[in-house]
Amino acid sequence: METRPTAAIILYEGDKILMQHRSEDAKRNPGFWGLFGGGIDAGETPLQAVKRECMEELEYQLKDPRHIDTETTERNDLRVEMYTFVEEYDGSPLVLHEGQGYGWFTIDEALALHITPERRAALERLRTKIFR
Repeated sequence: METRPTAAIILYEGDKILMQHRSEDAKRNPGFWGLFGGGIDAGETPLQAVKRECMEELEYQLKDPRHIDTETTERNDLRVEMYTFVEEYDGSPLVLHEGQGYGWFTIDEALALHITPERRAALERLRTKIFR
């Protein structure tokens, strides 16, 4: 089974988190809502990866993301190791480079979106860790 290490960021402002609406032609989970992030390159730490991905996808420079969760899920012949980080949004401009859009949602609003079962479980589990 192939293992794919990934890193994602939960940016939050007040009681809302930033979610990405994936493109309909995305390689993984097309049309779903999810977090910004992606694969960890060889020789890269999860922290380095989440900072790189955030810059690539949003032109947003993370300051001090805090690691809050590591989750391993299996679907078909792929094992995904997801390292999730959280950081309060500083109001800097966001420039979307990946996906068809983004939005700010409360956790309850995010749970009502078209999201994967893995993301749903993670958001429910992480609710108290995000807003401490």
